[in-house]
Amino acid sequence: MSINVTSTISTLEGADRWARQLNDAVARKDYTFAGSLFSTDGYWRDIIALTWDIKTFHGPDAIEEMLGKYAGTSGFRNFRIEGQPRQEQLGEFGSTVEVFVAFDTDTITGRGYVRLVADQTDEGQLRALTLLTSADQLTGFPEKSLTNRKRDSHRTTEKGSKNWLDERIYDQSYEDRDPQVLVVGAGQAGLTVAARLRQLGVDVLVVDKMSRVGDNWRNRYHSLTLHNEICTNHLPYIPYPASWPVFIPKDKLANWMEFYADSMEINVWTGTTFLDGGYDETERKWTVNLQLRDGQTRTMRPSHVVMAVGVSGKPNIPKFEGAETFRGQMLHSSQHSSDVDVSGKKVLVIGSGTSSHDIAQDAYLRGADVTMLQRSSATVVSIEQSGLAYSAFRKNEGIRPIEETDLMVASVPYDLLRRLHGPLSRKMAEADKELLEGLRKVGFQLDNGEDDTGFFLKLVRYLGGYYIDVGASQLIIDRKIKLKTGASVERLEERSVLLSDGERLETDLIVLGTGYRPLQQAVESMFGPAMAERVGPVWGLGEDNELRNMWVRTQQPGFYIAGGTFTMCRFYSKVTALLIKAELERLLT
Repeated sequence: MSINVTSTISTLEGADRWARQLNDAVARKDYTFAGSLFSTDGYWRDIIALTWDIKTFHGPDAIEEMLGKYAGTSGFRNFRIEGQPRQEQLGEFGSTVEVFVAFDTDTITGRGYVRLVADQTDEGQLRALTLLTSADQLTGFPEKSLTNRKRDSHRTTEKGSKNWLDERIYDQSYEDRDPQVLVVGAGQAGLTVAARLRQLGVDVLVVDKMSRVGDNWRNRYHSLTLHNEICTNHLPYIPYPASWPVFIPKDKLANWMEFYADSMEINVWTGTTFLDGGYDETERKWTVNLQLRDGQTRTMRPSHVVMAVGVSGKPNIPKFEGAETFRGQMLHSSQHSSDVDVSGKKVLVIGSGTSSHDIAQDAYLRGADVTMLQRSSATVVSIEQSGLAYSAFRKNEGIRPIEETDLMVASVPYDLLRRLHGPLSRKMAEADKELLEGLRKVGFQLDNGEDDTGFFLKLVRYLGGYYIDVGASQLIIDRKIKLKTGASVERLEERSVLLSDGERLETDLIVLGTGYRPLQQAVESMFGPAMAERVGPVWGLGEDNELRNMWVRTQQPGFYIAGGTFTMCRFYSKVTALLIKAELERLLT
């Protein structure tokens, strides 16, 4: 049932009163009353402000228990609203009063966002549906930006003094020191974490095996553009130019990432391979071995390591009977690029997720005879309708700072997001009715997620099983990309693939869109099985409905894992950076 905010109180008066009630209740340690300020279906999501973790608490009882555990130890106080409250709408909950908030603890200054709804049994009283408390700055350790900029002029009267370029060359060389933090991977996760750490005065080195920053995008297939809109994909500190297109081409993005690393003065060693690493519990230091571009080995002793190699993990490459007899070429989707010659060839793409669709489309456009082998059903949504999943960014682009939009979005816990995406995904499917019916007519197997929540929850849970249509679906409908369903690979032959239903497909190139192994296995390959066991599963929602072992401290001291969409990297990179800085400054143990 829709809950309407009563018109007898102003939004400002009601929000301010609620904030004072919460502040007063916490001050007198009346956590029962504080919990009662939330609706029976209310959520409090904390991002390293009170808990030094990312945790969600659902319902007044859980919130009361959380405050009893963390409010006193953190010194949570001075909770207040910021700016003018607004009336909005939130799915089945109807009308809400929404406003940014601020607060303090013993170690941080925080910001957040609250959504209030009217209490139907207590006229004039608002109760919280969602509250986000998020660390913004560490007390005494502000970022080196805006009002806290460096003031070095580099003007000097002494002979032989260094200018800015001299200092940058020295800083990047690490001739006589080790970094405090080593970040493995120079994609969007690694660069954003490093940029955040640099602004906090932390000495951080990023290493990547590729030749240039941006090669993780630059080396992909010719036609690739990002599938979500530019409004969601800005990097911290430097937004994309206003002249840029809505959907960013991969080479434009690759060049920007190279520019970003240079502009943010991020120390990056490309052509550098991570060999292995181990942690000394006594010294609280890592011993990490790197193979440099010239083949030499460098051993470093950082206090922290951030694994930012992407959240897909190691490629999942199935073993097929007869693979040794196959005379064609077989690649995993992660290995496919426009350097692969497909013109005039018969290409079989195994899988029906995003990469499979993109590769099938790219191969068709470059003159291949393409067949997609669909092994399981997939969620398909048009690129236009997919934008509903990030409508907050569309709505606020150019109106408010993206940091504030990030807070608004982060204030919706994943459990509530699941509930909201049911109706939203059905709305998308209704708008895409013609597209989806066309796919069904040619035999494409469709689903709308395991609990009817569409593509976005699949991304959060599995990083796969969906496709945002940028043209491949119409090629499948028009049979320009051939489709084979209801069968699996029986065995490979010299120039063909025999399917389980007896059909034989002549094939020159097989592209395996077979996904990736769990990211925990990537931890094992880099650091060994004992550490992988200690860290545990990575990505996907845990029992607490938060992403497992992403961005926050893991069970392995000094070890963090970063990765995900540009939106996630922009926001949660700050979480990782603040936690590492807090550890370095002994603000937490």
